[in-house]
Amino acid sequence: MLEVADISDIELKQRWRLYWIQSVFEFSNLRLQRMSWIEASEVSWPDEPWESSFEACNDAYFESLDLYDQYEKAVERTYVTPDEAEHAKSFHQLALAYIEPDDDPVLILGDETWLEVVEAAKEFWEYLKTHVDAPREKELIKKLENEFPL
Repeated sequence: MLEVADISDIELKQRWRLYWIQSVFEFSNLRLQRMSWIEASEVSWPDEPWESSFEACNDAYFESLDLYDQYEKAVERTYVTPDEAEHAKSFHQLALAYIEPDDDPVLILGDETWLEVVEAAKEFWEYLKTHVDAPREKELIKKLENEFPL
């Protein structure tokens, strides 16, 4: 039988994973980045505005999810599988090493090095789409892709 503490641990893990999936999606979707980082006030949002910026995107992934350690804690906490961490490696390393050329999001979105980060995130996103099996995660992936097609 599950203890109350166990249930909260399960819910914490589920919330972490949903936030993680959403964060990876933002990295993988150049169109969404343009919409939220540059055109936010001009966009007709499908639901509610996706309020973000380059800094917010990075903070959500690295700070909020505590992923500076190359997924060591996330694997240890069983938030991700070792296989997921391994598939995230290329994207993660490129994103961690990326230094924006300027504060201007137009310059970031046109930067070839940033486009490499986005491409690696797309590859990881494709992996996630075919490997997550939790219903809430599948539902989120479908919702994100319907609202913000690549």
